[in-house]
Amino acid sequence: MADNTDNLDSFRALALQVTCHAVNQARDRTEARSLIQNSIHRLAPQIAASIAFIGSDCRLIVLPEYFLTGFPMGESLTAWAEKACLEMAGAEYEALGKIAQKHQIFLAGNAYELDPNFVGLYFQTNFIIDPSGSIVLRYRRLNSLFAPTPHDVWDKYLDCYGLEGVFPVAKTEIGNLAALASEEILYPEVARCLVMRGAEIEYGSFCRD
Repeated sequence: MADNTDNLDSFRALALQVTCHAVNQARDRTEARSLIQNSIHRLAPQIAASIAFIGSDCRLIVLPEYFLTGFPMGESLTAWAEKACLEMAGAEYEALGKIAQKHQIFLAGNAYELDPNFVGLYFQTNFIIDPSGSIVLRYRRLNSLFAPTPHDVWDKYLDCYGLEGVFPVAKTEIGNLAALASEEILYPEVARCLVMRGAEIEYGSFCRD
């Protein structure tokens, strides 16, 4: 559990709905990455305007599921990894970290992500970036019919990350934060496990119909 405690008495949180420009029809990786970077560039002024309206006590902003890429529509694992998946220390996370750092917010979102420990796979990942621009939480979706999950590589996943990495909780100045992905809100066991590990605030990334 990441520990950055100096708890605030109160703060505001915002679920920020943004337009998703899907990368499915992108001709190649270059075009797909350009669409992703453009989405991040549009995000920066939207967050600035939201904070200006709500107030500086807006400390947590949650973005929707698939906000950078959309979701696979029949693409193979290899094709989707090439087009849409972020690297764990990639430029996209760096750009999002700069937004969080500039506005001194916790920025939470959801993306498809590559992991060098699991070549040939990707995971749907919920992340939280803290006001220093660092990723303080990565939760990989555990229940999915359409994407790889830690269950598919369970023994190795536990070797790499332990149960703490399966059910991560970030202890921060705004409370103990955790995440659920998509319709996992329908699986109370996941939420319970996170609470048992100390979660006080659980956010979920969900797509808009």
